[in-house]
Amino acid sequence: MARPNGLPPGRSQYDGTVAVQTPESIKVNSVPAAQEVEVASRALKEMNNVARADHQRIDLKDLLANSSRDSQYPELPAGWPAVLSQEASITRPMPDMVIDSQRQVQAACFCGVFPEIEHAWASVDNVLYVWDTSRMAVPVKWQEEQAICCAGLTRPKPNVFQQAVQYLLVVCTTVEIALVGVHLSRDANGNAEMKLVNLEHFRAPSDDVMMTTTTSTPEGRIFLGGNDGHLYELEYRNQSSWLRGRCNKMFDMGVSGVGPVRKLSEMTNVMPSADKGQSPAGSTIVLIAPIPPSESSSIHLMAVTADGRRVYLSSQPANAPPPPVTKRPVALYNVTSRSAINPPAHQGQSRSLNVTVAHYSQGALLLADTISEGNSRVLLVGRDLTIPPVGASTGSGPGLREFVCEISPPTAGEVLAFGVCPQAKPLLPVIDNTIKSELATQHVTPAQHFMVMTTAGATQALRLRPVDVLTKILREDRPGKLEEFFSLFGATEASAMCYAVATSHAQEASSAIVDRARAALLATRLTGEAALPSGRQPGASHPAAQGGFYMGEVVAEANKPEWSGGHRGLQTYLQRLLHPTWDSRLVSPTKANPNSLMPNLNEETLKALQLRLRDLSSFLQDYQQRKLEQLRKARAKPASYFGHVGLGGGFGQTDSKGRVNPPAKRQRLDDPQAQEADKVQEVTALVSRASEACFLVRVLIANQLSRLTQLIDDSWRKRLQNMSLKDLVCTKDGEETMTQIIAVLLDEHQKAAGLEDSSLSSRLQQGCPSYFKEDDKLYHTANGELRRAQTLQGTARQDITRSALNKLVRVAKTVDIHHVSPLLAQLGAYDGMVTLALAKAKALDPEVVAAQKSEAGRLARERRNEECYAPVIQILKYLVHPDLKEGAGSALAVQGGLPAAAVDEAKAGILRRGASCKDNFFLEQLLAGLVSARAISELINLSQAPGMFSKVQKHLLKAGGLPTDIKPSLSITLPPLVALDTQQVISLEMLAKIYTHAENGDCLEAAAAMYNALAMRINGPDSNTVDLDKRLDLFRQAALQGQALGNGSIISAMETNVQLMDIQIRLVHELTALQASSNLPEGAPDDLGLRLKCLHGAPQPLVDLFNQYAVPYHQWELCIELVHASDGVDMAYVQQLWDLYLKQGYELPGLQCLEAKRNEAFGRVQRVTSSCYPSDTALPLDHLLLRLEQISSGIWPHKNGTPLEDHGGVADNMVKACKDEPGAVQEAYNALLDRPGGDQNNPDVRAPVLRMRVLKSLYCVLLARQSKLDEQRSYGTYQTYKSTERRVLSELIQSCQDYSTEASRLQHAEKQSVQDLFDELRDELLHGSQKA
Repeated sequence: MARPNGLPPGRSQYDGTVAVQTPESIKVNSVPAAQEVEVASRALKEMNNVARADHQRIDLKDLLANSSRDSQYPELPAGWPAVLSQEASITRPMPDMVIDSQRQVQAACFCGVFPEIEHAWASVDNVLYVWDTSRMAVPVKWQEEQAICCAGLTRPKPNVFQQAVQYLLVVCTTVEIALVGVHLSRDANGNAEMKLVNLEHFRAPSDDVMMTTTTSTPEGRIFLGGNDGHLYELEYRNQSSWLRGRCNKMFDMGVSGVGPVRKLSEMTNVMPSADKGQSPAGSTIVLIAPIPPSESSSIHLMAVTADGRRVYLSSQPANAPPPPVTKRPVALYNVTSRSAINPPAHQGQSRSLNVTVAHYSQGALLLADTISEGNSRVLLVGRDLTIPPVGASTGSGPGLREFVCEISPPTAGEVLAFGVCPQAKPLLPVIDNTIKSELATQHVTPAQHFMVMTTAGATQALRLRPVDVLTKILREDRPGKLEEFFSLFGATEASAMCYAVATSHAQEASSAIVDRARAALLATRLTGEAALPSGRQPGASHPAAQGGFYMGEVVAEANKPEWSGGHRGLQTYLQRLLHPTWDSRLVSPTKANPNSLMPNLNEETLKALQLRLRDLSSFLQDYQQRKLEQLRKARAKPASYFGHVGLGGGFGQTDSKGRVNPPAKRQRLDDPQAQEADKVQEVTALVSRASEACFLVRVLIANQLSRLTQLIDDSWRKRLQNMSLKDLVCTKDGEETMTQIIAVLLDEHQKAAGLEDSSLSSRLQQGCPSYFKEDDKLYHTANGELRRAQTLQGTARQDITRSALNKLVRVAKTVDIHHVSPLLAQLGAYDGMVTLALAKAKALDPEVVAAQKSEAGRLARERRNEECYAPVIQILKYLVHPDLKEGAGSALAVQGGLPAAAVDEAKAGILRRGASCKDNFFLEQLLAGLVSARAISELINLSQAPGMFSKVQKHLLKAGGLPTDIKPSLSITLPPLVALDTQQVISLEMLAKIYTHAENGDCLEAAAAMYNALAMRINGPDSNTVDLDKRLDLFRQAALQGQALGNGSIISAMETNVQLMDIQIRLVHELTALQASSNLPEGAPDDLGLRLKCLHGAPQPLVDLFNQYAVPYHQWELCIELVHASDGVDMAYVQQLWDLYLKQGYELPGLQCLEAKRNEAFGRVQRVTSSCYPSDTALPLDHLLLRLEQISSGIWPHKNGTPLEDHGGVADNMVKACKDEPGAVQEAYNALLDRPGGDQNNPDVRAPVLRMRVLKSLYCVLLARQSKLDEQRSYGTYQTYKSTERRVLSELIQSCQDYSTEASRLQHAEKQSVQDLFDELRDELLHGSQKA
């Protein structure tokens, strides 16, 4: 990964004492791109461990409790830079106009400062003067009717005044309070010009109370302190009414600070808790200041006396836990006091104090007293942050130690007021109220500036931070002072500050100061060196170092080096630099649109942090080279011993084959300086990556980040919404999310600036190479070419597409296949689309981890599919079924899809490339996609490609839950198919169809076996159920394959299955209706519901259908059909079944007459014969004819009066039932006539009446045969007809003769007429025979 080289702009190289040219043989290795996130994360963890003290809460109360009285105010070292100094040697005197007025004062004269606008004020009687303290300017004058006693300045409340009123001047007289508008502008020279605006309606009486002080809140609330000891609030609004509030002593303004004031407590014994024996004058309180929550959670007020003592007060009892913020305080409690301050001793000055003016802000206490006529001394009391000596603390924690310094030179005139100048904007925002030391915040917050108003004029003072003191020491470059600084603050803190100076900008420190700070960081006498905690020398305990045989040993965590102060200082400085923004969310949703994310960090903050980090990164890279060279020289070892500093690379020696020898590896593990060098490199990587992240976020903000976030997928938007700057730098998730946003950014940029504009991509590659690498740039260049190709036609279109595709394959790992695939599809690069996906899969998984049967293998397979294969499969599925719009397929649809003529070509191209690839993982996903899309035509085509049939078969068998090493056939028993899900069913059905289209005997049998197995599958309790109609369709498909195969046994078996399933379906219908009617047959089982559930669940065996379902519930018709499907049943039993079936119809309610009963019998016979004829097992035709004739005669199953006279009815219906085969009916009648007498079940079979009816029916049958013979003349060949006619005529003539003879034997009144019928028919047939 490319990194910026050299020093920050405007910086010179080191001076000759340090800047030694590094030999080329020693250099710092860059971090491999693949390890950047891991290295940054590791460096972050180490940094947090070193700098964890910064996160410890240091409460003022604890510091006070642990203070030792003897060490509360240690003296600063001799010659130490003044911590408080005047910023300019010139004190701006009061304007002559003011001085002249003061000389003529009659009532009162007061002074003060407005540091927020760099102005001062003075009142003389009833006139107020305000002037610019930065120059000799004429004051602005304001006059009241009464004497002015105090004045203040505040920002107005919003929406009360016009925008021209920037500030409000609060002018208090002895009788009223007036608000005056203030407008500030700048002249041509940049000087401030003030204009006062009269706000005549904004006045209120003071009610005989003289106001002595005024203050305000940032929100514009104005509070006034009266000489009666009361507090007043002046409420103003854009109406003509005035409201005021009044309360005593200490006041509470509510949880949020905007509520009405109310009295809480009054303390009259503040001073007795301070030191005893003090004069009453010294006990006068000159200041009561609030203690902010950033300093203490339990101390709330500090009182300062005239002699310099301090008393700390709280609104909570001692040792009480902090109350919830909603519970307001009710009283004041004395916490502790601090002894009087001893000012520095100067010749002719008193060591005692008589404080006249005091001010407290951000831990700094300013005190002023008069030391001589015309001169004052100003003291600064601040926290001493140097390392405390032994005995400086009385408790378990650190005590409060404070320095006392005097402003130099002494201040002219008597001090009248202090004010805090507006701070320059912090480098970075403060994101929490954690109580922190100034050491932890000085790198991001500017130094404090104070305005001091004296009788001689106004001046400004600067309070130096510790880093400012270091800068001053480096500037002065006095011998021993830098060593003293490192000794007082410790190597860690001093080094952290040196890093801040060494990487500061030109306007912050000169080149000489910067070079000295950098040299200090290379000086081990100051920063120390990394060392092993045991104190042993590197490698001293290893046998290999002494010529022995090295067996290796466990490297214990206890042997981890103690890092040098310089390295700990680096980590401390970096942690403090990052902390204010490190955990801040990058974005937050807007209230109007949750999908619209607005940046939380502003561009100015990010730029400041980026520049700091960039300069630090640049310095560290050079620092590492010099430190390494320094280390090599110090040990006088050859460069080959040290090698290159790298992550885990070690300083090890190698053998002739380049292998690292174990002793050398161990030697590096025991070399603390070498390990520290590795750690510095990790920190450098973290710094560089954090700088690039800031740059990237700045670019996104400048390009409307909110709009960009609406264009990414919801999953990425959700990740971004929960992401901090730390996540962006130290997690893969952050890197991947930025990749998605950068892709959208460049896509939008190309649309706006043109497809050939690469300015933004070049800027990204230069500014954030960790997030936008060279491969990324090449990818987006190729992406632009694809878009340009869309605007072209013909050869130019193809050439640019081919060029883009070549680039994409080169950087396949970087390519977003989801984005590119639709473009390639539209450009007709179907093979290229697949080739690119395969190339990315190979780049992502070069070691083919996906082939492993482990968790790592599973994750690798998932990644291949999600990032490489899925878009291609989604497009293929969309081409197969346009309704399947998902992922890349949806993107292609949005872009207009493909022309109808190109769809088949696209599908063929994808399948062709897939069939030829050697990536089995892609082939699996391709087949799975085709199956899920139910693309049977495409799957069949793919299976017919060379070498693909077995692969397709194996995939579908596996997808269907079957072993992959078998080929289904009817001779092989397949495992039972139980509880198949939808995809398994689809897979097996598709496999059956592929077998069907293979058009060979083995495959047809396999298809039949597969359809049969699918039809026979068992439903699980929670599986994809299959209904009986679907099973019937599958059985029919199996039968069709058997018919195509031409195998009789297969055909018979399959058709039987069809028949049984049809019967089962009808059984379900009949039994369901029976259940609904609640009219079960007598003796039928009462578990019909359970039996119906079993019938629905799976195909039932024939025996079970018959015995468990049909017979118990009197389903006689289905019983007969089951007999037809069986191998054979005793004919007497079959006849019994028919009797039950016919009798069941005979006894149906509603059939009153005999003809209706007989018609019902006719219908039942025809229903059965329609599916069973012919059948030797289920159709005893002679028995059926007997029963029908008996019914017609009224003698079966019961005697029923007059017989029916239409003798041809039975014959005609039976001929119809036998599918128009009268010969078969005649044979059955003949069998009936041949029955012997003595049949107990049918005693009337030989009765003349019944036999006469049979002969009459036979006459009708003979007529039917004659008619059928006549019909045959109209079709068939002449020869065929002649041979058939002679035979049939011969049979009919003989039958007429036989039946006539039989009629003559009967003792029946109609025997002659019946005999004549046969004789006439015989003669007619003889005549026809002679013609034939």
